[in-house]
Order: sequence, then structure tokens, then C-alpha cells
Amino acid sequence: MLAFYGLVEVCSDAALTSRDVLEAAGIEHELLDAGAARAQGIALPPGWAALRQPQAGVVLADRALAAFLDGIEVERRRVDSLDAVGADVVVVTAGAWVTRLVPDVPVRVTRETIAYFRHDGAPLASVVELDEATRHHAMYALHDPVHGVKAGAHHAGRRANPDEEEPADPGLVETIAAWVRERLPDVDPDPVGADSCIYTSTEDESFVIERRGRLVLGSACSGHGFKFAPAVGRRLADLALR
Repeated sequence: MLAFYGLVEVCSDAALTSRDVLEAAGIEHELLDAGAARAQGIALPPGWAALRQPQAGVVLADRALAAFLDGIEVERRRVDSLDAVGADVVVVTAGAWVTRLVPDVPVRVTRETIAYFRHDGAPLASVVELDEATRHHAMYALHDPVHGVKAGAHHAGRRANPDEEEPADPGLVETIAAWVRERLPDVDPDPVGADSCIYTSTEDESFVIERRGRLVLGSACSGHGFKFAPAVGRRLADLALR
């Protein structure tokens, strides 16, 4: 389910990286100079910092879902109102559709763009560029087993209706390609494909995990939340059994 290629954070100031948190937790990491970053396939602007965490990786979603569902029978039926569910406890993990069942959950739904690029040879480490103002992710890239690299602009899309399919935003594809050209010089910067996906998130990117009477809510778990699925599942189960 996991593939470990390492993670490299890049930003304008080493103090913005995860260095302090990793040091406090005793987790292996190292700061890279421009030469060491280039050896990882990353071009740093002058004066910028890079931090490498070698134990990071990516979750292979299809394999993870198969493992999560091993031996579990799944019944599918449409639910338009929780009043129609006659159970003592109802766990609601409806993703982008959660506010149709519980209107006041503080989530936003956006349509994001991702692009794919050719890269031959050994997989690159995942790369996250941090926004100096927010300290959150700005741009990212990770290994794609089909083309080589998948890249995107984090939270750059607009609010969206999850029932409406939309193609990738051409402007964002250009932005992503320009970043790949500048930051990942060993990757072919001409996209070989692009797609869009739905993000469901809160303003501070925290998760919604709470109980309201007979309802147990689990939301704001898009791609970044999927990686925490086992821990989130345990928390939701604990709330449901109280």
C-alpha cells in the first residue's frame, strides 16, 4: 500500500520547513544545500532551503482501498436524508456531499487541477513547495507509476459542485508546467495529460471528527486525509461506540 521515495520540502527560509517539529520528535531528516538538492532532481533558487525526510512516501490508493475492504460486505443505496436511516448511531463520511446531509459542517468543496509529466529513471522524491505567507503547501509533485511525475497547485481551484464533472483548468496546467520546468529540471515539462479532482477541506485543513447525538461526523478527508484513514477510522469507531 505504501511506496517510500522520501519527501523534500523547499521554501525561501529553513525556518518555514518542518525542521523544528521533526527535531522535537526525533525523526530523521536533513537540510540540503543547492548541490544536494540538485542531486535529488530539484533546482533551488538562490538562498532557498530544502529539507529531506527519507521515510516519507505515497499511498497507493487502489491497494489501500482493497486492504481496507478485505472481508467487509458493502451495501450501496442512496440516502437523501439521515431521518431515513433507522439506526441508533449513524457514521456520516459523505465527503464532498456531507453538507447535503448535515448542512452546517464547515467544509468547502473545490475543483483542483493536476497534470502528468514524463520522467524516466528512478522515482523522484515527493516535492512540496511551501508558501512563505501561509506556511502551507503551494505546489507539489510526486511519483506517478504511469508517466513518472504527477504535479499540482495546492488549493488553487475554485469552489465547485461535486455533481458536475469539469475538465482540468488550462491556466492552472500552464502554471504547474512552468513550476515543473523551473523546479524539476530532469522532468519533461510538457504535460502528457491533465485531470481534475474534488477537494473537500476546512479553512485550516483540519479534519472534522465529532459526535452530534446519534450522528458521528468524519469529513474534510480528501487526498491528505486519505493517508490518515486508519487513524481516522479508529477515532470514528470510538465515537460511535460511546
